[in-house]
Amino acid sequence: MTVRVVVAESVVHGAGLVLPPEGTGPAESWFDHRARLGRGYKYLPPACQYLLAAARTALEDCGPEADPLAAAPELRGAVVGTNSAVAALHAAIDETVRREGASALSPMSVPYFAVNLVAGRLSTEHVLKGFNLTVTSPRVAGVEALHLAALELAAGRAAVTLAGAAEAPDPRAADAEPEAGAALFVLRPGGGPVPAGGRVLRTVLRFVPPPALAAAEGRRLARDSVRRALDALHSGGPAPDEVELLVDPSPVGDAVADALRSWCADRAPVSTRRSGARAGALTPVVRLAARPLPAGAGRRLVVTASRAGNVALATAHTPEHTD
Repeated sequence: MTVRVVVAESVVHGAGLVLPPEGTGPAESWFDHRARLGRGYKYLPPACQYLLAAARTALEDCGPEADPLAAAPELRGAVVGTNSAVAALHAAIDETVRREGASALSPMSVPYFAVNLVAGRLSTEHVLKGFNLTVTSPRVAGVEALHLAALELAAGRAAVTLAGAAEAPDPRAADAEPEAGAALFVLRPGGGPVPAGGRVLRTVLRFVPPPALAAAEGRRLARDSVRRALDALHSGGPAPDEVELLVDPSPVGDAVADALRSWCADRAPVSTRRSGARAGALTPVVRLAARPLPAGAGRRLVVTASRAGNVALATAHTPEHTD
């Protein structure tokens, strides 16, 4: 049986990035919450601060003539992907309880042991009453957040959604590259007008069972699955002119890389970046948002996969005719 490929599409009306300056180390201070957010944010986890700052930038990017918060609160939603947003807080809670006991925990910060409260604060800040989802799938959570947001928009559950990723360094990340910051999009349903400076996002999620890759037939099926996803993602649109692969050093990563390079052989070169197994969800979303896309210049394709078998594919492009 062939599993149907579901392509989710949305239109970006604004984008916000909050990232450390190039070369900043994981332990270095770089974000001033007072300057970016004002008073009342001191005790929030850093990833939550980054997310709120990115949301303000994304909403400002929409322009006053297209205020996304003009939609009824019940038609506003949020979807945030993260893998380590509160990992440092978990480590601090563990250490405090071991050394001093639970009574020494701060009542201001300890509620954020629940990672969904990071996105919850975003909804409180902007009165997003439609829905609020947090996605934590290793590595692919950021693209999953964009995918789920687009599906919810298409289903009519929202008129506008804030979706993206937020991370902070994991003190127990082992070989993973630390991620810090947030990337957030203001999304509206696919098929609608694309504003100047906006873009169209398309996403596909797949699963490659790691045990199946031990056999030649399993590897063939995995390649076919990824190639079908790529075909569906680019159906009726331009070929990618920028392709980036973000994967674990694992059999799943190797299978996805083989399929992607084969599919891109006569289309575009593939830039590959490999990092530790516990890398976060932020980088793929940043790659989709970081640089403006000239109209009609093709698509930016980002593919990411975890050694657990989750595969996420996303494209961003700016149509030739925008409103």
